[in-house]
Order: sequence, then structure tokens, then C-alpha cells
Amino acid sequence: MLRKAILLGAFTTGCTFFMPPQQKKDLQGFTAGFINSFSAIKTLIESLYDYQVELTKFEYNTEEYHQQRSIIHQRVADRILRLSIENKGVYLKAGQYIGNLERVMPREFTQTLRVLQDQGPQVSFEDVKIVLEYELQKPIQEIFTTFSHKAIAAASLAQVHQATYNGKEVAVKVQFPQLRVQYRYDLMIIHNIAKLCDFVVSNTGTSELHFSDLFSTFRKALEKELDFTLEVQNAEITRTNFKNNTRIYIPQFYEFSQRVIIMEFIDGVKINDVNKLKNPRECANILIDMFGQMIFKYGHVHCDAHPGNILIREQNGKQQLVLLDHGFYTDIDQEMLQNFRCLWNNIAKFNYKEVEKYATKLGIKKEHIEFLPLIFFYRTISSKKKLGDAFSVEERQYLRNKDLVTLENINALLRSMPPEIMFIIRAANLVGIHNALLGGTTRDRLLKFTEYSVKNSEKSVWKQKFEWIKLKIALFLFEFFGLTHK
Repeated sequence: MLRKAILLGAFTTGCTFFMPPQQKKDLQGFTAGFINSFSAIKTLIESLYDYQVELTKFEYNTEEYHQQRSIIHQRVADRILRLSIENKGVYLKAGQYIGNLERVMPREFTQTLRVLQDQGPQVSFEDVKIVLEYELQKPIQEIFTTFSHKAIAAASLAQVHQATYNGKEVAVKVQFPQLRVQYRYDLMIIHNIAKLCDFVVSNTGTSELHFSDLFSTFRKALEKELDFTLEVQNAEITRTNFKNNTRIYIPQFYEFSQRVIIMEFIDGVKINDVNKLKNPRECANILIDMFGQMIFKYGHVHCDAHPGNILIREQNGKQQLVLLDHGFYTDIDQEMLQNFRCLWNNIAKFNYKEVEKYATKLGIKKEHIEFLPLIFFYRTISSKKKLGDAFSVEERQYLRNKDLVTLENINALLRSMPPEIMFIIRAANLVGIHNALLGGTTRDRLLKFTEYSVKNSEKSVWKQKFEWIKLKIALFLFEFFGLTHK
């Protein structure tokens, strides 16, 4: 880190002396991106060596192979963690993204990178002032009566300050000044790394791994998140969707630009601060209801529901969920949404013939269908366990023997899915993590999601009710008598 700072300072000091403040930050961003590339390439080379050389010393699918693979997963996860913290910005965002892919990425990755959710760099007040005055075209003292110099929250791309604006207490979200240029350079480096990974993997016979496709999806989401005007649009759609639900609240916006948002300040408790919540299980139910409707009713889904973006407050004697940071959403068109509802419902009632039908409509290849129950319901096609139960010893052995849960297999499944469905998986995983922490059960969450998927189908109300009854009967017959759809 010291060497990075010396290099950055030496290069930019002479070049920026006569530049306006924002242009200085642009040049610093370009330089930082260039320097960051060296540590990124080092991490890549070390990790490729581990997977392509060290792991191949062990016979595939043996006990020793699985043990060594776990050790290598952990080594690579530790490297990604260091890289995310040191390089910040886009790299930190990528690390957070991987850490949220519960049950998709290897457990070593998600457990190691989960710490990044509550970790974000802070820039100085002077840097914040540069962005505010550049974006709003006014001196900061003409915009705010008071402005706290210390951020009250920081994330991978921006930080939030408390201030007074037109007599109102507000939260001011400000994008980091160097990102205006640096994110393009960082994305270019990561893209080239992804292409290099594809080249190396293609020459080892592992053709199912396509890192460039995953990078493309990540880039599209990131570029949308960097435009704060889109964040406000997303929030307004969500506000409209839940306008009649007093248990869900979206803060008001007062002024905004591409890199600054001035919004209503909300005082609340983070959803993962369980000891400060009056009724954690009730909070879990509100969260599940909200995301059940987002996914299966509206098709407008918040995909970054980490603890810092969900607050709980008391309002009129009841707990209310406040949803923040609306930069990362996915939108699903009606045809895809209906096909996804049908896919989910048929996985729930073990009708795998229909699962294949709707998976095909969603572009998912036939050879990947056996992974769908694993991804969405945490069970295998041959599972005999009740909905929401943990895997048995026999099922874990089955997964290991068939080597189903590998990066290659999961990557191949995700590539065959529309990106919107992949983001839904991410959102559902985050909800699952919060639900478990708040004392909720996996069974309750999956049943509630399934109910929303049935009751928001394009069928008539009576047919929806009939379908829900049929599904519950199918679940009962399976769980108590082992009977499945033929």
C-alpha cells in the first residue's frame, strides 16, 4: 500500500498542479487504475497456477482431491479478499458480489468475502466537496446549512454524509471522485483478465467455464449502479409498487445528479443487528413478503440487499422496513416472469417434466436442469428430505460422488440462464441469509415465495387458488408418503 501511494503521488503531483480539482482526480483515477492492474495480474497468475498445476497433482474426485481443492479455494479467496481491500472501487464491488453468491460460489469464497459487506473505504471531506461542487455547480455552503465532514456510511463506490438542506435533515450520497475515470480502466483490466482465464481454461478441456460472459453481466450492472439518476428511477418504481404497504418505506429524494443524491435522512437499525430489533421474526416476514412480491409479482428486484441497505424503524407502533440504495436492480419482462413462475412452481411440486419445459423457454440447457432444484430449493432431484431441511449425509455423498457442485457446473448453468434470473438468485440468497439470522426458517421462506409465484400467475383468481391447493397437496404427499408427480 505504501509503495502504491508513493508511485501515485510521484506521478500525479507534477501533472496536476494547474488542473481544476475534478480533473486532478480524473488523472489520479487513471493512475490508480494502472497501478492496481499489477496486483490484479499477480493474483490471477498465482490462482491459475494453483488450479491448473497444484490441483492436477491429485487424482480427480478422490478424497485427497476434494481436500486439496478446498485448500486452494481458501487460498484464492484470501487473495481476492486482499485484492478487493487494497484496490477498492470496482475490485471491492466485485469481491462483495462474489461474497453474496451463497450456494453458487464455493463455500470458502462466500464465507471469506462476506466480511466485505460491512467494509468500505472513506475519502476525505475535501474529496467529497470536489464532487458535490462539480455536480451541483454551487459552493457547498450555498447548498447546505450544515454538512458533517465525517461519513456516516461508506460502500464500495460512494459514501453518505449527514447534512441540513432547506431546513430538512438529509443524507447525502456522494460517489468517490476518482471513479469517474478509474472504473473504466479497472473494468478494462478485469475484462482482459477474464479473457485470459477463458484462453487458459479452453486449452485444458474445461470448456464450460466462460469468465467473459460473467464479466459482461457484472459490467452492465456496475455501470447502471454508477449512474445515480437510474437509482432514483428504481426507487420511485419500488415506491409506487408498495405505496399501499405501510410496513415498507422508501426515503424521499430532494435533488440528484449522476454522482450525487440528496435524500431524506432515516434513523433506523440495521436488519442484522438482531439484539436491537423488537421482533426479529416479524422483520424477516416483512422482508420475505417484499422480495416475494418484487420477484414474482412486479419483476422489479433490488439485488443488493446487504445489511447496510435495510433498516428497521418504529412507525406508529409497528416495525417498518426502510429500503436504501436502489442502484442495483434487475427488471424482468412479463413473458420471462411468467415462465420463471411456472419453473419455480414445478420445481416445488417435483414435476420435472414441466421443469424441463419452462427451463427450455428460459434458455436453460437440458443437461443443466438437474442443478435447478439445488440452486433454488437446496435439494437434489432425488431428494427425499422435507422442504427446507438440511442435506442428509447420503445427499452430501451423492453430490460429492457425482461432483455436481463445482465451479464449472454452476458456471455452465448460470451462463445458460438469462442474466435477470442470475440476479434473482443473488437477491434470494441475500434474503435467505437475513431470514436465517432473524430466526426464520428456510421452509417458511420457500413456501412464501412459492405462494407468491402461484398467486401472481396470469391465471384467474380461482385457478390461482386451485393451483396453490394442488401444490400444497403435492408437497404433503411427497413429504409424508414419498410420492412425486409422474
